[in-house]
Amino acid sequence: MIIKKFFKLFLLFLFSFQSLCAIELADELKSIGFVEYCNTNHGAVVFQDLYEKFDIFIDFLQAHPVWSKKISMAKERFIRSKGRNYYSTDVFGFYDESKIVKRDQISFYYSTLFHEFICSYYKEFQHVPEIMNFLQACFQIQQPYGTLFNEVAAQLNMATIFNSSYNQPPVLLKIVKYLPAYSPEVPHYDGSAFTLFLDSTDNESLLLSEYKSLLQVDDFFAPVRIYPRLDH
Repeated sequence: MIIKKFFKLFLLFLFSFQSLCAIELADELKSIGFVEYCNTNHGAVVFQDLYEKFDIFIDFLQAHPVWSKKISMAKERFIRSKGRNYYSTDVFGFYDESKIVKRDQISFYYSTLFHEFICSYYKEFQHVPEIMNFLQACFQIQQPYGTLFNEVAAQLNMATIFNSSYNQPPVLLKIVKYLPAYSPEVPHYDGSAFTLFLDSTDNESLLLSEYKSLLQVDDFFAPVRIYPRLDH
């Protein structure tokens, strides 16, 4: 069942725990649209563990619709809370589009505030390892990126973009599993300040394009990758 999966956070460049001065970073973003650095914090094995937990999570919810409904109820309740306003979106939680023609994907939109909300108001989830192990895996991977996002915003003279009483930028983590019938016929993009693409089991599936009001398939290209998908 594991086909093509990729894992992305909303940031504009691929990966960096290293610092660049604002001019260097801005120049790279303007010239090629992205910056790529080796991830020395999370190796491929960490992401593989996440993907395995995601498969277990998916199988559990598909086999137990009562728990799937509870996840959906938690999402609906969260988007009516103050925490939802911080992310400026209503997209959270589990989306099973495996039966929808031309969609053929399953995804989960994770945020730390949504995770905290679930633990606070749906304590019964804590007794379901198939759910909690997946959420904890998301948390462990997302946790370091708050500092990274703040650092990049500061380098680009955009520090005020992440000013908040929550003391963390509004990071929304999206894990996607593409099924065999998936066919990307219509280009799409994320409405975010930054998009960070993390580990993928199929790096060739990553295509980029400069922003245009009307995107065509031919506008996209495969970026030149500096670091192969090895241990890191």
